[in-house]
Amino acid sequence: MADTDDRLTVVQSFFQDYFGGRVDDAVARLEPDARIHLPGRARIAGDFVGPDAVAAHLKQFLQMTEAPINVLGYDDWLVGTVYIGGVARLELQRPGRFGEFRIVYLVQVSETLKISRVEIFYDNPDVFERFFDS
Repeated sequence: MADTDDRLTVVQSFFQDYFGGRVDDAVARLEPDARIHLPGRARIAGDFVGPDAVAAHLKQFLQMTEAPINVLGYDDWLVGTVYIGGVARLELQRPGRFGEFRIVYLVQVSETLKISRVEIFYDNPDVFERFFDS
């Protein structure tokens, strides 16, 4: 298995590229069958499988939130034997809307140092869903 520092670097780089609006660089860190799961009923929620679907989702998210995303800070990174967890505080903006959210990412990195799965959880799912309504 790869060194945990290498896995953490991959995960941190993925989010830095994504939040910075560099979707192609972020997607280059994914396995061919990578899956991102964003729970809920918001129109941006769902399961996105493969680099093309993930790229389309990330681009839509950035477009809706007036890219790039303002990361207020990472509260913690938790490196386990299978998963890496990250807790971040984000500011998101949409026309006529503004919100601060705490988000938990649960990321699985393969032995080839590519991201194979990302699960995303929000501190207040109802507020998050209202933020993305219409």
